[in-house]
Amino acid sequence: MPSLMDLLLPEDIDRMRRPRLAEMLAIAKGSAYLLSSEGEDGDERLTVLIVSAGTWGLITDAPADLERGEDYQIMTLTEGARKSLRTLLGIPEKVRKESTGRPKKYSVEKDGMEIFLAHVYEGQSIKRIALERDMSPTTVQKLLNEARLIAADNLVQGVWSASPDSANYQKNLDVLAWASQHTTGEKKAACEQLWRKLQLPLESAELAGQKSV
Repeated sequence: MPSLMDLLLPEDIDRMRRPRLAEMLAIAKGSAYLLSSEGEDGDERLTVLIVSAGTWGLITDAPADLERGEDYQIMTLTEGARKSLRTLLGIPEKVRKESTGRPKKYSVEKDGMEIFLAHVYEGQSIKRIALERDMSPTTVQKLLNEARLIAADNLVQGVWSASPDSANYQKNLDVLAWASQHTTGEKKAACEQLWRKLQLPLESAELAGQKSV
């Protein structure tokens, strides 16, 4: 396990016992810091800071054992909390350089995926994201849609976990359903095929529930 305030990477985490934390670190792509580690080796309760340009999240996580599942909680920090924590930890604020008379340039891989994470996985509204990132809602929506397509590709290709055990199982289903409606050809077919495959556990569970009534 890394030392405090070191970068925390997916390979540092036991994916079997901390699946939700491991999945979030994979999405964060090297912008997560270990703030605290309490408890015995292997069973520590971790506090992790996820840092991005427009969204900071504070995660507490304890691994699953034979008696209970993973104890995972995430809290999105407000702008005021981010400023206080940035000052406390000595993290410099990243300020975009303004260009005269030209629109800002945004990256789908960076800005778009951060917006995707905030909106789809954390439930933030388009309006709130636009205010926090100093963007227009139209720009946020455009980047979000482009990032959704990247996310769908990641799910189809197995880069992100799409299994029923995934922490974002239902949300991933929604991403695939959206992508199948906004793509054509092979991409559309691949999204629909994976969506149908992932639907089977849900349908089986519903049938089992009906039989037990």
